[in-house]
Amino acid sequence: MENKKKKVSKNKGLNYMKRRNVEYGFSVISLLIMTPVFIAISVFLVAIPRSEKSEIEKRNLATIPEFTTESYFSGEYTAGLTEFYDDTVPDRDDMKTVGYNFKSLFGIHTEDEVKVVGHPINVVNKQDSKPAVKTEASKETTDEQTSQSGKEDKKSESSESSEAAKPEESKEPDEQSEEEPEYQVENGIIVVKQNGHYRALELFGGGTGNNYVKSLNQFHKDLGDKVQIYSMIAPLASEYYTPESYRDHTVNQKETFDSIAERLDDGIISVDIDTVLGEHTDEEIYLRTDHHWSPLGAYYAAQTFAKAAGVDFYDLSTFEKNDIGGFVGTMYAFTGDADIKNDPETFTYYVPDNNDKCTTYYYDTGFGYSGTGNFFNGIGDASNAYLTFMGGDEQIVKVKTNVHNGRKLVIVKDSYGNALPGYLFKSFEEIYVVDMRYFDLNLVDFIEQNDVTDLLFAMVTYSAVGDNADNLENLRTQAKGKKIVDEAQE
Repeated sequence: MENKKKKVSKNKGLNYMKRRNVEYGFSVISLLIMTPVFIAISVFLVAIPRSEKSEIEKRNLATIPEFTTESYFSGEYTAGLTEFYDDTVPDRDDMKTVGYNFKSLFGIHTEDEVKVVGHPINVVNKQDSKPAVKTEASKETTDEQTSQSGKEDKKSESSESSEAAKPEESKEPDEQSEEEPEYQVENGIIVVKQNGHYRALELFGGGTGNNYVKSLNQFHKDLGDKVQIYSMIAPLASEYYTPESYRDHTVNQKETFDSIAERLDDGIISVDIDTVLGEHTDEEIYLRTDHHWSPLGAYYAAQTFAKAAGVDFYDLSTFEKNDIGGFVGTMYAFTGDADIKNDPETFTYYVPDNNDKCTTYYYDTGFGYSGTGNFFNGIGDASNAYLTFMGGDEQIVKVKTNVHNGRKLVIVKDSYGNALPGYLFKSFEEIYVVDMRYFDLNLVDFIEQNDVTDLLFAMVTYSAVGDNADNLENLRTQAKGKKIVDEAQE
């Protein structure tokens, strides 16, 4: 019995030694394989030209920080250097796409799929939410959730405007600015498959719009009845296309708009486009892959505004239709979702038939004249199709039409408003387009000195209830008393 125990013990020792030898052998083999791989990767990262721009994220990547003794000892230089190497991996976009596609292999895709991406979503506990639009995905959804990190800080919408031409020269931008949402997404994003296509939706977490209301009422007091003020807030696409099972995660935007309208002065006209757009949800009124509405959605909004303003407005059939195929917008950059990238859409915009009889003047944010050009840049770029309208935001634009009715309109907007003016070329004599984030003059002085008759505030929900609304009070109070000179008319 004792000999048997010794034999078993000896066998265990031999087995242990064999396992150690096998493990050691595998370790050596792994080391021999991985060492050249790591060396190759290191050489690749150092020798191959680094990426400078991300088309996916629509931004310029980090640059090497400037070395100073102060920045080195504070840690700022080394932190910037780390960010540079992390941010500018060679072929960054291709590598990210491979990663996104690899992640999608682990998901089970169904026709009624809903994926939560980026910022977590919250229940807003609304029991009386507006019913979702009847789509394939609104019948029943699954809760397949992924935790991909989305881009959250999105207050600035365009980086650099196109370079201005010299006065009297045609303004044909060589380089287009990049589009980003102009607000913080506060309640997350979902990707939904509806009627065979993927759509990214920003959910609305709610807001009071108090600062928006206060500013518009103050503008009304400053300008009096000689200028008619309009409030027209565009809902996010989630107002109409959120599946029924996710309606508790997004606030009914129409109720927010109604609350704002009730608190505006009696002399301010509230233009309800939420109801109007709700009547056209079977049409492509919102872009699936971008955070903007589509030019068609803007058409119905412009039509509703023109009716409220009592000006002429023409049917869409009188406009020239233009298509940009293969468009994938900002929502791919903010979700990193491969399904959005692989399901491009057609960006369709409309040019009025009097466009060649209108002159578009471009100015910097201080109203310094840059040159004239076409309102519709027609860039034909599937990655930045929304820049078709004026080429971006960081500028003041004036359109002088061939209409002679004495009506002059100022549109104060975020990027949603960019798609509106072209539909009003037959409605107003002059149209000024002012971005609420990029205007260095006093807006009251600007309106009075240019004999403006109509003032339209046109922006998306998040701008009206978020930080962007704070800019409206700045526009009203800054740089008072300056004489405003239009160099283009001298």
